[in-house]
Amino acid sequence: MQITTRVAKTGTLALVVAGLATAVVHGLPEPADVAVAPTVERDSADWTMPLDAYAMPAGSKSDYAENLLADPCLRKAGIDDPPPWATVSGLQADSDASDTDARGNPSPALATTRPLTAALAGTRGYHGPSTAGANRQGMTAWGFDADRNAAFAALPDGVAARCWNAARKTLGNTATGHVQEASEVAKRLTRLAALDARRDEAVVAAAERWRSCMEPSGVRDLPAAPDGMPSPSMGVGPTDVSVETGIGSVEIAVAKRDVACQTSSGYRKTLYDAEWNRLLHVTASDAAVLAATEPDQLAVDARLDRTIERLAPKAPAGVD
Repeated sequence: MQITTRVAKTGTLALVVAGLATAVVHGLPEPADVAVAPTVERDSADWTMPLDAYAMPAGSKSDYAENLLADPCLRKAGIDDPPPWATVSGLQADSDASDTDARGNPSPALATTRPLTAALAGTRGYHGPSTAGANRQGMTAWGFDADRNAAFAALPDGVAARCWNAARKTLGNTATGHVQEASEVAKRLTRLAALDARRDEAVVAAAERWRSCMEPSGVRDLPAAPDGMPSPSMGVGPTDVSVETGIGSVEIAVAKRDVACQTSSGYRKTLYDAEWNRLLHVTASDAAVLAATEPDQLAVDARLDRTIERLAPKAPAGVD
């Protein structure tokens, strides 16, 4: 099955399955029959998906990298107040934790659709990567500092803007409306493909094998499929919020078995194939949005990472 999307008159995004036209009140859905070329290589280990290169990088990384690059220019203008420390991984994790469909975002971060990895299971169980490196407290204090903001207000018109515009140009981060629209389409369709792939007959059958493999884990309310983990009885809480007080050994053991069972049951491969294939065709409307820009956001993301790693102040010891 191919997934198709439409926006109803109420503004609500509806997910329908091609062929089930009777379920649509406001007319037939637009068919997803336009082929699109993948923007990345297939790689189930990294869970790459065809539209990934259209998705803009985390906003927190973009803002931080721009401020780091603009700092010398601003210092010449009289603003000698460089950004505080932060890390690439912390900023990325913080952005992913905030950018979820659970918070009503129809185009969430790509990370929210990717299954648990063996590396994460072995170190943090079901908890997401640490957000400590985002330095939220330090960033807030810096951004809202009264003296700093007064100094900006005293600058001649356009001076600060020129510094930031130059930084964005260097990073290739001057995102137009077309880039933003394509990013939203790519993330929305990737999320919908991930949800629809879980209902694929082959994926459902693999989930049953996964469940049999997981029965010795001792989880009393084992869900029907991996996307239901961690189950309520595990008491883990939100999986996208990191904890700094330590992860229980039981949680880690269950998470490691979970990933191993996903692999041995064929669930992981079957789910990946189903999701990838669903993203090879989109509606004509979405294809037009994607065609209006270049799929170059992975290159932008890499430049942001290199800039932050090169220019950011050192993080305190113990921050991951």
